[in-house]
Amino acid sequence: MKTLIEGGWVVAHNGTSHEVYQNGAVVIEDDHIVHAGGAYAGPADARIDARGKLVSPGFINTHIHSAGPGGDYMLQDFSRSDWRTANYMAFAAPTKGKAAPPPPKAVAALRAFVFLHALKGGSTTILDVGGHRGDWDGYVDLVDRVGLRVYTSPTFHGAAMWTDEQGRVYWDPNDDEMGRKGLAEAVEFIRKYDGAAHGRLRGMLSPAHVEDSSPALLRAAVDAQRDLDVPMHTHAGGNLLEFNKVMGEHRKTPVQFLADLGFLNPRTIIGHAVFTTAHPWTHYPFGDDVKALADSGATVGHCPYKYAKMAMTLHSFQSYLDAGVRMALGTDTYPMDMVSELRMAAMLARVTDGNYRAGTPRDVYNAATLGPCDLLGRKDLGRLAPGAKADVLLIDLDHMGAACYRDPVKALVDFGCGRDVDTVIVDGQVLVSGGRHQQLNEGEVFARAQQAVARYWQGIRNWHWDGADIDRIVPPSFPTHRADG
Repeated sequence: MKTLIEGGWVVAHNGTSHEVYQNGAVVIEDDHIVHAGGAYAGPADARIDARGKLVSPGFINTHIHSAGPGGDYMLQDFSRSDWRTANYMAFAAPTKGKAAPPPPKAVAALRAFVFLHALKGGSTTILDVGGHRGDWDGYVDLVDRVGLRVYTSPTFHGAAMWTDEQGRVYWDPNDDEMGRKGLAEAVEFIRKYDGAAHGRLRGMLSPAHVEDSSPALLRAAVDAQRDLDVPMHTHAGGNLLEFNKVMGEHRKTPVQFLADLGFLNPRTIIGHAVFTTAHPWTHYPFGDDVKALADSGATVGHCPYKYAKMAMTLHSFQSYLDAGVRMALGTDTYPMDMVSELRMAAMLARVTDGNYRAGTPRDVYNAATLGPCDLLGRKDLGRLAPGAKADVLLIDLDHMGAACYRDPVKALVDFGCGRDVDTVIVDGQVLVSGGRHQQLNEGEVFARAQQAVARYWQGIRNWHWDGADIDRIVPPSFPTHRADG
């Protein structure tokens, strides 16, 4: 079956780079593209009118946690001033022995919401770099029902982190047996499920964080990556607690530590890589982490909004790109809106560098499309070209919430958001049309997730180090009352 998308601004790929066709056309046959660019005069079984819309390759979101914790709302933890840029520990480092795992129904509800939320925000491929364990058959079924592409496997580490009764963060002694058991589980997952969900679920190794994995475990992960021929992700350079812990234990920055282990390679992505020798807050001008990243061919998964709301940013997107580092984008926390991340990446690059020529629409758009493709070993994603997978977005540009424009990609970056995504197609299947998923009941998905998160918030005082509730950790903007009593 051939489907013709016509009349929009088509971002086609010419084999080297993107180029835009006004009143262009895209033709999909089954799960792949057979034409992208200028006018098409051949036969078509179905037609989609794209007038007033940008016809874009689907975005590749390189940083999502399918657990979708309610803890995302504690990223600005007003009750602490000593997190040292690691506010996520407000929910990731509970008091030991007091945090019960979420029930299976809550896990399923959050996974469904995260996947649907990300898809509607323009992500057709996601890297799930950390979610709750368990019910992998249900996970695969969900990937199949939602329809997006997912790269994942269970995360693993050698040392859990906790908060003691005085609120101090600490790590258990490194347990290589636990780490290797987790690695074995990830390998088993990949061998069993890689290629499931009609080929849309693919394997990726995910040692959790650089600071909770020993050199032996990370080397074992590299060996497994080589054997399986899969991409690999870890968090590194994410906060100053991590930076200082690795410096204290290994006398190297996290990036240099990974480079010396042979962990960095063209199939590896580093989540964040903010705190490096390039960042002024590390006060460590010895060596060149950015050059180490560039020389290795590794990719950096940049999540601009997550860091901006904690008063931080990469130093900088443009500097890394100019040095030859492969740059990609991700959302990490809510909202998982890849369209808005384009603007955040562009604006933060300009402010950080004091240069309004930094963070061009071209460069941030490339980071959301072509940037991760070498990492994934996929020349059929992130582009509209004959032979590429039919992963397509139709994004509404012509509406009163926008502005008049002549460059549609610049318009997308300047004033677009995820709610402008009208149509999402993956593998040639129309998943979202008119902004609504065609199979899932969005109201039910949202309600179940809301219930799961509300229970999570209610239980915080049971495991928080000083018994704080959610309103003390994240005070409401204004006093809030229920009018119905």
